[in-house]
Amino acid sequence: MALQYVSLPLYEDASYFYRVSLEGRSYIFSAYYNERAEGWFFGLKTEDGVDVVVGERLVANYPILIDYALPNLTGYLFLEPNGKSIERYRTDPTLLAKYFRLFYIYYDQE
Repeated sequence: MALQYVSLPLYEDASYFYRVSLEGRSYIFSAYYNERAEGWFFGLKTEDGVDVVVGERLVANYPILIDYALPNLTGYLFLEPNGKSIERYRTDPTLLAKYFRLFYIYYDQE
């Protein structure tokens, strides 16, 4: 077993989505900033639009989804600060991509 990771891009928009391959399957990853909650949230759908994860908060330095039993997914998301001051992203949501990197981390079964 080898630890693998997929880098997931973050953008300067307050809401976006894109396709990504995780553990050999195609998914649609979406991210959005919720002003009322003052935080970033994400969703994950299968390529045919079936919800896998809905409205989960992006939290720095925590293995997001590690406690979930998701079909065909064994890993977790990790939002890593890139070493700069991270407080400013709270006042300007478009700065998430400047201050963080996002990864999907899993163990390769082969």
